[in-house]
Amino acid sequence: MNKIKLSVSLILVFIATLLLLFINKITSPRILSSEELLMNGFYKLSAPKDFSDFSISSSEGQILDKTFFADKWTLVYFGYTRCPSECPVTLSASKQLYSLLRNRGYDLDNHQLLLISIDPERDTSESVNKYAQAFDANFFGARASRPALLSLASQLDVMVTEPKNNHNNHSHDGHLENHMNNLILINPESKYAGFFRPAFEPERMSIVYQSVTSQDSR
Repeated sequence: MNKIKLSVSLILVFIATLLLLFINKITSPRILSSEELLMNGFYKLSAPKDFSDFSISSSEGQILDKTFFADKWTLVYFGYTRCPSECPVTLSASKQLYSLLRNRGYDLDNHQLLLISIDPERDTSESVNKYAQAFDANFFGARASRPALLSLASQLDVMVTEPKNNHNNHSHDGHLENHMNNLILINPESKYAGFFRPAFEPERMSIVYQSVTSQDSR
């Protein structure tokens, strides 16, 4: 009788072990190759790229610098509050991305998004932050001076042009209409890791995002 109980116990332990291994396999993020990442809209740099410190302002007088990225995975997007289409689409996709990850139980405590205005002549720190948080309460918005904006954007491979002639002439928006629409990924070491390219598909983005952030966090 004792032998039968022992055999049954061993079988149950074996089944439980297989079940745990199966659950771990289906819940663990799949690690994608660089080619697979590229096919799914993400370009990963061969080595994370450092960039210089900066100083930009958010709401309530908060000053953000490079330490804002420390120990967090950050998506950075360059847009503006009056953007007619690209910015709302990109930020909506980012909101859906985080919602998918939350629903899957992915820990987002050290993940964030920062919107930086490419129209500092008209956007205020408060308006950019309010605009970002309208999509997700955990998003941040900030405004940089034009020189600081150009310096940071160029280091992150984002093309931002200056307005022509009088900066206060609201009719000249050509420098805003063709802004680059990439979502930049900064790693917890405050280095530029890669970028998502449009069109943004939240489901595919979530698979890529889990792959990159899980692999590089090991």
